[in-house]
Amino acid sequence: MRKWLTALLGALTLCLLLSVPALAQVYTFDGPHLSLDLPEDTYDVVLTPNTLESQAGYLTAQGTTVEAMAAEFEAKGILLQAVDTANNRTLVVTALQTVDAQMYFDLNNQDENMRREFRVSHTNGSAYGVLGYNYSTATWKNYGGSLLRFLRAKYTLKVGNETECSGVQRRTIRNGYTITLDLQVRGRGLKDSDDKAMEKLMSGLQFTQVLDMPMLPTKLSFSAEPPASTASDTFTLKGTSGKKAEVTVTVMSLTSTSSSVFTDTANSSGAFSVKVTLPSEGVYTLTVTAEAADSLRSQVSYTVTYQKKSK
Repeated sequence: MRKWLTALLGALTLCLLLSVPALAQVYTFDGPHLSLDLPEDTYDVVLTPNTLESQAGYLTAQGTTVEAMAAEFEAKGILLQAVDTANNRTLVVTALQTVDAQMYFDLNNQDENMRREFRVSHTNGSAYGVLGYNYSTATWKNYGGSLLRFLRAKYTLKVGNETECSGVQRRTIRNGYTITLDLQVRGRGLKDSDDKAMEKLMSGLQFTQVLDMPMLPTKLSFSAEPPASTASDTFTLKGTSGKKAEVTVTVMSLTSTSSSVFTDTANSSGAFSVKVTLPSEGVYTLTVTAEAADSLRSQVSYTVTYQKKSK
């Protein structure tokens, strides 16, 4: 009888242990209004801006200091960095008020063309290639709830000719921040288990508040910018702006009071093309503005030197 009771108690204890969820720690981030439920049984070391002092010994062992890490966290917008030693993975969560974040504010409130542009900027190298990132995939997934759309991406990062790391990312723009969950691996290639680990992290992520969309600047991007120097008096600016936006190029000479104005109205897809003619050789400031209904004016300036080729 006693053996039977002992076995029964053991079975009940095992069932209770199996029914208890893995320990987790919730981290909240005020700026982007984000919270992350991080499994404590997976990550050995968790760093946040508020815990760097308490991890001074660990940082010293890694060849760095509290001060250096605090500066890196601030410069890169790092909210959390967590190390999974068993799987040779490092999670880095960042939130930055980037130029993209200012333009989109919330990708869920942009149209399909804007979201496509953001996605393609990863895979065509236009936005991240200069930093050494090579994205092999970048696709949207709607997680529903408070999260909605995040870009699912895989990449390899090189510094010079050396591979720094590979990783899987989840990235969006919301509440005026570019928010990235980056699961980095070193010394090996990516595995399916890395993507599964990221999906587990996403199940513990949520926005604690979603801000209303403000009035945003009119989109203004260029596929053909003004030349820094030219031997020809005529060139064309091309790009995209808001639908039916008025694009104006004001040309001011730095050696006289003369000025010229050239304009174009963007078409229904936002494409524009402005032909500019400089009156004579010299140095000019070109101010390009774009204005569209229900948005703020955007403005960018360039300096152009016009000098004919010597015969």
